[in-house]
Amino acid sequence: MNLKNEIEKKANSWLIRQKEGLTSFEQKEFELWLENKHHKKIYEENRNLIDDCLSLDDDFIKELEDEVLKDIKTKSYFSFKYIAASVAILFTIVFSGYEIKRYFIPNFTQSFVSVDDKILNIVLPDNSIIDLDKKSQIKISYYDTKRVIDLEDGNAMFSVSKDKAKPFLIKTQNTLIEVLGTKFEVINFDNKTVVNVLEGVVQVSYLSNIFKTQTLAKLEKSQSLILDNEQKVYIKDVIDTNEIATWKNDLIKFNKTSLEDASSMFERYSNNKMIFEDEKSSKLKISGKFSTLHYDSFLKSIEMIYPVKIIKDGNIIKISKK
Repeated sequence: MNLKNEIEKKANSWLIRQKEGLTSFEQKEFELWLENKHHKKIYEENRNLIDDCLSLDDDFIKELEDEVLKDIKTKSYFSFKYIAASVAILFTIVFSGYEIKRYFIPNFTQSFVSVDDKILNIVLPDNSIIDLDKKSQIKISYYDTKRVIDLEDGNAMFSVSKDKAKPFLIKTQNTLIEVLGTKFEVINFDNKTVVNVLEGVVQVSYLSNIFKTQTLAKLEKSQSLILDNEQKVYIKDVIDTNEIATWKNDLIKFNKTSLEDASSMFERYSNNKMIFEDEKSSKLKISGKFSTLHYDSFLKSIEMIYPVKIIKDGNIIKISKK
């Protein structure tokens, strides 16, 4: 195999691995490899080719294959070079289409959007299960090489079937979570991503774009991670597994949570919007377990605990100092 073919092969390998997410070590290795101008040129050509091929439908690819075969048959001469070139074109069409479908085109997709009710026990093709909280949204894409879930908003609990050949990936705003088989919760709200592990091990990475990731931590049972997607900071902690995904039982628990964050979480379970008229009130901390079905009890608790005044104006809840 000549040097150009070797570079082509390596470039395609990087494109595939980037799509699935690179570790920090792999990212540095890739950037070093890309410093070579020949590597960069072929890499960019192949990336553009993939983008172009992704826009082609199966019927058009089939037409190209048929044209090549037809052209070979109708030629009055069969020089070795011509046949070899035609076969090479046909092979490129078929192989490129196969590789693109294998890595970039899902063989199963489905989306779920919950509004006023939870969606529980969503069974996926591999028997993995997802429980979706109220006002949450996910997109499921299964490929030949991986299983990808985009948690676009809200909370979800995952019970993942083991398949070492197909990693299970969950993407939120700027977070990539990778598992082989485990049970864990992912919360995506207000520019924060929270990962709580019930069983097994998950790897959490910061996703700056689809081609660059930075591994943050590996979480085991009873461990939790909070990532601030704006400031790119995270906190790793130990939690009680009994407190994971309590929303499945219509409960929500706060542990020294600011009233501002607590109100944002509670808004998922009501049609109310809480507004703080002073910053000091919004930063007050609250702890305890509340029913998501009884928003008024949450408000009464705030008034009993803190020197604040609550005024209701339709769906708007105004909180200010007494």
